[in-house]
Amino acid sequence: MNYASLEVQQGDSIHRLAQALLGDFRRWRELAELNGLDHPYVVDDPAPWRAEGRRVLGPGDTLYYPSDALPSPRRRVGADLEAQTYGTDLAMQGGHLVWIGGSLSMVSGLDNLKQALTHRLNTPQGNLPAHPGYGHALKQYLGRVGGGDEAALVRLEAQRVLNQDRRIAASSAAVEFADSAAHIRAEVIPLTPGNRDTE
Repeated sequence: MNYASLEVQQGDSIHRLAQALLGDFRRWRELAELNGLDHPYVVDDPAPWRAEGRRVLGPGDTLYYPSDALPSPRRRVGADLEAQTYGTDLAMQGGHLVWIGGSLSMVSGLDNLKQALTHRLNTPQGNLPAHPGYGHALKQYLGRVGGGDEAALVRLEAQRVLNQDRRIAASSAAVEFADSAAHIRAEVIPLTPGNRDTE
């Protein structure tokens, strides 16, 4: 069986996704089992459910579903070039490996790049002893400077972290403080497929 994936959006539910992807809302159990989900499966705010140890998906997470349609030869060539440029790695969600049908799932191309950048921004520098320079140093700025200077320093640190990835041509970030947290929205321009520096 072939599998495809999509990014969960705000307002999605397991029943709506089953209808849209499988043509029948009653097939929601297939999606839940394939993705190893717990009730309520797909929600707008997964944090409270994850705090209880439940595996649920929220906006921005990846949902896998069975797909019988094989990509066209042209699309396959594009996907192969994208995978060569942006790489392939084990798929992860919420810090956990993704299993599909008893096997570890892989992520390739732009999805892999997105996953890698998310990991960089979520990992404090020093958390990976074998890679001491990996991750962010945001802790040294948050809550210490205040005001616009603090936002500017956090923004610059986020951009520095993103630009460490050699698959990125350019990046920008915006920072907003709310609810005692810094929310970072980043935009990146990846290298054009096929132009990856292989040194």
